Amino acid sequence: MARDKEETKARILAAVGKLLAESGFKQLGVNAIAREAGVDKVLIYRYFENLPSLLETFGKEGNYWMSVEELVGDETAVDAESTAEWMVLLLTRFLHDLQKRPITQEIMRWELLEGNELTHELATVRDRVAIESLEFLKQKCSFPADKDIPAISAVLIAGIVYLVLRTKVSNTFLGIDFSSPTGWQRIEEAIASLIQPMVETEE
Repeated sequence: MARDKEETKARILAAVGKLLAESGFKQLGVNAIAREAGVDKVLIYRYFENLPSLLETFGKEGNYWMSVEELVGDETAVDAESTAEWMVLLLTRFLHDLQKRPITQEIMRWELLEGNELTHELATVRDRVAIESLEFLKQKCSFPADKDIPAISAVLIAGIVYLVLRTKVSNTFLGIDFSSPTGWQRIEEAIASLIQPMVETEE
């Protein structure tokens, strides 16, 4: 019985992702989700209470966004000590992960066009993970007193998100070709070169 419940919940979460990627938030409703998942809508209310709660669960469990644990990975295998080195590592991993999540990319494109209670739920999940990542980073290394690490992170994350989302409509930006690994390698090197001066501040 418990297995059936978990399978049904998984189908509902998968239906949410499919509908969001295809038509955004305007068409997203309990009836549409129930039809796509092939379940009675009563089960949606039973397992998730309401639509915002379902969206929050999707953000956490629906393979929508990486967790801090996934972002950090095996700490024992990480060759990073300073704040700058950890930031380069985490931002690069974030870039790679977002590139592998096409449904997440579609949902984020829709969010840029529509702002409502449902988009807020998913944005809250992302913000929570970002804040937890910063807390992890601060525990690993003390932040330089003269550097606003959260603000710097916000600018770099926003840039990464924009470049990844933009590739759907154009493979080039400022002459950089993002259809080849070389273009993305340049971005990774740029991230390192922007962050690296902080190492000098710490030493």
